Amino acid sequence: MHHIYRQQGGFVSRSPLNRQQAQDESAAFDWPLNGRVLIVDDDAVTRSIHRSILAGNFDVLTAASGEEAIRLCTAQAPDLVILDVGLPGIDGYETCRRLRQLIKAPIIFVTGHHTLEDQLKAFDAGGNDLIPKPVTATIFSRKAAMAIRQYRMAATLAQEKQALERMAMGFLSSASQTGILLEFMRKSVISPDYPALAENLLTSIQDLGLESYILIRHSDGGSTVVTARGSPSPLEESILENVKVMGRLFQFKQRLVVNYDRVSIIVSNMPDEGEEPERTGILRDSLAILAESTEAMAVNVDLRLEGQKRAEQLQIALSEAELAVNSMGDQNRLTLCDTRLLLQEMVDGIENTYSWLDTSHAQELAISATMDESVQRILGRLSNGTNFDARFLQVMQAFKAGSSHDAVELF
Repeated sequence: MHHIYRQQGGFVSRSPLNRQQAQDESAAFDWPLNGRVLIVDDDAVTRSIHRSILAGNFDVLTAASGEEAIRLCTAQAPDLVILDVGLPGIDGYETCRRLRQLIKAPIIFVTGHHTLEDQLKAFDAGGNDLIPKPVTATIFSRKAAMAIRQYRMAATLAQEKQALERMAMGFLSSASQTGILLEFMRKSVISPDYPALAENLLTSIQDLGLESYILIRHSDGGSTVVTARGSPSPLEESILENVKVMGRLFQFKQRLVVNYDRVSIIVSNMPDEGEEPERTGILRDSLAILAESTEAMAVNVDLRLEGQKRAEQLQIALSEAELAVNSMGDQNRLTLCDTRLLLQEMVDGIENTYSWLDTSHAQELAISATMDESVQRILGRLSNGTNFDARFLQVMQAFKAGSSHDAVELF
C-alpha cells in the first residue's frame, strides 16, 4: 500500500517502509532543519525515488531539465542540488557551471556515469560530490545531510569572518580617531585665539575624512567662521547662525549638524548609516567629542585673551611708571645740584657783608665757623643721595626688564 504526501513543488509517493526508514534515520542522525533540496533528473521515476528518500527530512523541489533547474534556483536558492548528467538540452555539466554562477550551495551528481573521467568532469564543472546510480537510501540521505550541514557551517564561518573583519576595522578606525582627538586636544590647548582654535577643529574633522563648516561664538558676542574652502559666503554664515536652534545632533541624509552653546558644526558628507552603521556611529561620537572639547577650549581662549589684555595694560602702566620715576630721578638730581649752588651763593653773600657790617675779625671767624658747620651738615645730608642713586638704578633696571618683552604669556 502506498501513501501520497503533498510536498512543496509536487507530490511524493512513499511506502510505509520508506517512511519507517526515514524515521529511523532521523533518530540516528542530527538532521538539518528546513533544508531545501532541488532534484534535477529527466526521469520521472528516478525523481520520485530520490524525492521519497529525502522528503522526510527536507523540503524537496524537482526539475526535469537544466533550464528548469536554473529558473528555480534564480527564484529561490536551494541548500543542495542533486543533479543528473544526462539531461535534455544542456547537460548536467553545463547546468552545474551555470548554477555555480547563481548559487554557492553544494551540488551532488547522481548519475550512472561514474568512471574516473566522469568524476573529473563533475568536479571540474563545480560539483562537490558524485553518487553512482542506483543510490543506497541511507548513504544518499546521509550525504545530502552532510553536504547541507557543511554548507551551512561554511556560511556561518564566512559570516563570522566578516563580522570579525568589521570589528577589526572598527577597532582600527576607533584607534585612528582617538589619535585625531588627542592631537586636537594637544594643539588646541595652546591656541592663542579663536581663528587658530577653529582651524584646529577644521583640520581634525578633515582627518576624519569629512567636510565641514564651523562656527565658534565669542564671549563678547562676536564669532569666527571657517570652511574647507576658505572664507565663508554670507549664505554659509547665515546657515551656521541659524542651525543652533536645531538641537544638539540633527542629521538629514548626508548632512549632520552638531550644536553646543558656543560651537556649531555642519558636516556635508556623512556616510550612509544603512550601509556603514558602525562607522557612522563612531563618527557621530567623535564629532560630538570634538565639539564639546572645542567648547571647553573656547573658555581657555577667553582666559588667554583676557590675560593678554591685562598684560598689555600692565605693560602700558609699567612704561608710564618708568617715565614718571625717571622724571623724578632727574628732578632729584637737579634739586641736589641747585641746593649746592644756593648754599655756595649764601656763603659768598654773607662773607661779602663783612665789609659794611663793621665786624671784627673774631666775629667774622665765629660767623664763618657757624655757617660752615651748618653748610657741612646740609652737605652731609645731601651726601646720602648716593644711596638714592643706587636704589633708583635698581628700580630703573627692574622697569627695563619688565618692559623688554613684547608680550606676556600667561597660559
